Amino acid sequence: MQNRTVFAPPSARGWVPLYVVVLTVATLLPTLCNLQWPATWDGRVFVSLMAISHLGLAALMCCLPGWACLQRRTLRPVAVPLTMALSSAWLLLVLVDLRVYQLFGFHLNGLVLVLLVQGGLLQQLGLPVSAWLAMAVAVTVIVVSQWGAVRLLQSSWVRRWALRPRWLLGILPMLIVSQGMAIWYDANQGGAVLAAVQGVPWVQTATARRTMTQWGLAGPASADDRLQAGAATASALNYPRKTLHCQAPSAPNVMLLVVDSLRFDMLSPQQMPHLSRFAEQAWRADRHYSTGNNTMHGMFGLFYGLPAFHTDTMIHHRRGPVLLEQLARANYQFHLYGGASLQGARLDRAVFVQTDAPLRTAPDNAPQDRRDRHVIEQLRDDLRAHDPSRPFFAFALLDSAHTPYAVPDAAERRFLPQARSGDHLRVGRRTDPGPLFNRYRNAVLKADALLGDVLLTLEHTGLADNTVVIITSDHGESFHDLGQNDWGHNSNFSDYQTRVPLLIRWPGRAPMVEPAVTSHMDLAPTLMRHLLGCPAPFSDYSAGLDLFGPLPAQRPLLVESWTSRSVRLGSMAILLRPYGIEVRDGQYRPVHDASPLRGEVNAAIIGQMQLLQ
Repeated sequence: MQNRTVFAPPSARGWVPLYVVVLTVATLLPTLCNLQWPATWDGRVFVSLMAISHLGLAALMCCLPGWACLQRRTLRPVAVPLTMALSSAWLLLVLVDLRVYQLFGFHLNGLVLVLLVQGGLLQQLGLPVSAWLAMAVAVTVIVVSQWGAVRLLQSSWVRRWALRPRWLLGILPMLIVSQGMAIWYDANQGGAVLAAVQGVPWVQTATARRTMTQWGLAGPASADDRLQAGAATASALNYPRKTLHCQAPSAPNVMLLVVDSLRFDMLSPQQMPHLSRFAEQAWRADRHYSTGNNTMHGMFGLFYGLPAFHTDTMIHHRRGPVLLEQLARANYQFHLYGGASLQGARLDRAVFVQTDAPLRTAPDNAPQDRRDRHVIEQLRDDLRAHDPSRPFFAFALLDSAHTPYAVPDAAERRFLPQARSGDHLRVGRRTDPGPLFNRYRNAVLKADALLGDVLLTLEHTGLADNTVVIITSDHGESFHDLGQNDWGHNSNFSDYQTRVPLLIRWPGRAPMVEPAVTSHMDLAPTLMRHLLGCPAPFSDYSAGLDLFGPLPAQRPLLVESWTSRSVRLGSMAILLRPYGIEVRDGQYRPVHDASPLRGEVNAAIIGQMQLLQ
């Protein structure tokens, strides 16, 4: 007698292709709740094609292992259970992601999984611990419904509508067309259309703007065009939350000087004589932290006033910071310089995406130890030729103190012995950090001399009395300070890699030292309020605080790296690992009992994740 149980299906040609369609529809229907349909018909076609092809491909991937099992008689009994397990897990993941996206405005990711594992996010999702039973019932319903769908598709009266497996290849043309449309929209200011598709779970859209421009299929957009496109995208991002109405009472110049890799303990008369004298005239943050331990994430927080967790969102939507937008509206002239390529740190996409001003750097053939000198001389020329009828915003990122720590032959070598190179490939636990650290300190000394030159030019041109000067860094630098083989940056979240100087000389403000914890996120809202006259609450566009107002002594700060993230809370770093939360003390040693911190940390993370919701 023929075995007709569901665990011994006769062929793959009948029920599997139909099951792919059923699973696609099952994941597409809840996704429709998160889609914001564009106004244009072509935009709606794009969103439809992208959603169907993306979810269809995911459904096909869930069914492929079971389909492969059906090709071998010995593996046929596991085909249906395997397919049901994978498809049920995928459907459950999409349903959980639906709730996460509705609550936070982004899709389920590693950070959310950490919070779920720790239990701090269940209540935020509307799933308290007492609801585990309801979750189990929901999982059971999903599995039973999947099993029922397979039984139905295997029945003889449904089999007459069987699809051939090759028909599923129709997903590929849809995917190709939708990605081609995405490339076109990205190159031609279609940010609002691209934003609409973000409701599809974990969708990735292609981009080829540079190639499209080279082929003549996309022209360089003006700043006004980009501002209009950014406004459309902002409505989808909810950034800013409300339209900003800024009325600057005056228009002082602004100069932002960033020394790459400058750690907090470098500000001393012996190490940085020019900057130390400047600090005596400035407002100074004593415990200031970057939003990242690398250039892109540190600079993102500095300009946006947001945690760097949102960097990829802004890059995808090609949305620049409201600070630069308001400076442009106030008719500021931009001078933007980098000792290293600003494209290399993705600052052209993460910060200056809506700015017409050129991003200038040294010539490609310039030696590394001369690149900073080249851009500083160009900046000084800009200051001497400045048109007094317009205020300026000047920015320079000095690269001397970044690996491999450029020290010109003619530069002063105050700290000896100095390593012959700044190569980190040969360092290890037994390496004496002294010579390499001395090389770094001599590079910092050289950067200090360049800062002194710029400050002197401000004085000689008479611009100093009407220029807000801000000096800081993107991140710090380690030299085996913790005894944990910690070198460079982007490897941990200790003070050595995340704590940096912040000095602000603001005409009319008395010098002072701020003892409270401050963040890169605080600079943009401070400038928006006191420079540009924006009365809106900071929460409309930033997670930062007013540097010149009352500040809490301690506050949780979300800090980002290329591969992980952490929350800085006082001297402790709370690492958000894939397997849970790990706490390190001021010396970066494990703290075993971290349970009292979880509530405060989870609340801080959740609040900062919801900023663009």
